[in-house]
Amino acid sequence: MERVREGLRPLRPDVAVTPCYWGGSAGSTLHANGISVPGYGTGRGAPGAGDGVTGAAGTAAEDGEPDEDVELWGLLYLDPLLELRLFASESTARQELAPGARPPGEALSSAALSLAGDPSLRGLLDAAGIGDEFASAVAAVLTSPDGRQFLRTPGAGAGAAVLARAFVAEAVRRRTERNGSAAFDGTARDEAVARIVTLLPGDPSDEAGTHRGPVTRRVKRLTGRLALGLASAQVVKRRSALTDAAHPAAGDVLLYLSRGAAIREIVAEAVRVAEPPVVLLAHSLGGIASLDLLVLRQLPEVELLVTVGSQAPFLYELGALPSLEHGSPLPAHVPRWLNVYDRRDLLSYVGAGVFPGRVDDVALDSRQPFPLSHSAYWSNPELYRLLAAELP
Repeated sequence: MERVREGLRPLRPDVAVTPCYWGGSAGSTLHANGISVPGYGTGRGAPGAGDGVTGAAGTAAEDGEPDEDVELWGLLYLDPLLELRLFASESTARQELAPGARPPGEALSSAALSLAGDPSLRGLLDAAGIGDEFASAVAAVLTSPDGRQFLRTPGAGAGAAVLARAFVAEAVRRRTERNGSAAFDGTARDEAVARIVTLLPGDPSDEAGTHRGPVTRRVKRLTGRLALGLASAQVVKRRSALTDAAHPAAGDVLLYLSRGAAIREIVAEAVRVAEPPVVLLAHSLGGIASLDLLVLRQLPEVELLVTVGSQAPFLYELGALPSLEHGSPLPAHVPRWLNVYDRRDLLSYVGAGVFPGRVDDVALDSRQPFPLSHSAYWSNPELYRLLAAELP
């Protein structure tokens, strides 16, 4: 609020800026102090965080010991060749192939191309949901620049498990790309990797790809560090803090979409006590509530609606805007609407396409990455120059 006042003061000192804070009485809250959140307030929400949770295979993780492979898979789903690339660089740095010697990767490649013919593996891949994508995934990995580099490295024979995970991760990537979000059986996935390792020729010193060789241990440490930012075990352990940080915003959206009348009533009261002509300046969810209010109720004292970083057009297109079904036009009594968005703000949307002739979309560039861009409007002088020119 102070930023808005400071931004407008030198340009439009005649404008009175008054707050409309609805979060205190109409915002979301954890009414039972987070009792619905597993491990809330204890840090014991993660399997293996001392809770004795037993997995599908009937085993429990060690007390306080996160499952590192889960974090590794999180990275491999984003970049199937990551571990393979790290392995090749580490192996090359430690070994050199003897002159005239055949790269061990030749045997790996030949065996890999025959994997799809193994009935046991096919069953595991089908159970994991990636049977149809596996053969093309193997070919893609082997012929990729990273795959060819891996197969040329002297230590490739010790990396059967690394190669197996690359095959499976690439198959998952292809399945997700083809079908969107899909459910995958993690146990069947791991069993498929284990089966692939038994079918590929490997270096016994790696103990069947269990990461106990010097190179694989090093790669494991590197990927572990990279996984910290995506570590689901760490996220689950920090679930209380993450819930506290996220639920006010996400909870407000959910609460509004299910029971938004209280928020709209607070906005209506703020309009009632303001001196006309009134301009509603609303950010994000506030823009949804303000538009809904103006659709549902005639407020002639409101001359202009300004939404900033709002999702109202998107909800209307989805058919989820509470006040107006998709296909229904804006009522004639809705005042002029100025919609400010930033292409870098992934929570901002444009309205001219869904409300032709009724919305003026204005693009601002905060030069901030998302999610900072969602709030950066208020530090952008261009916003206040725009408002100064548009306010009655």
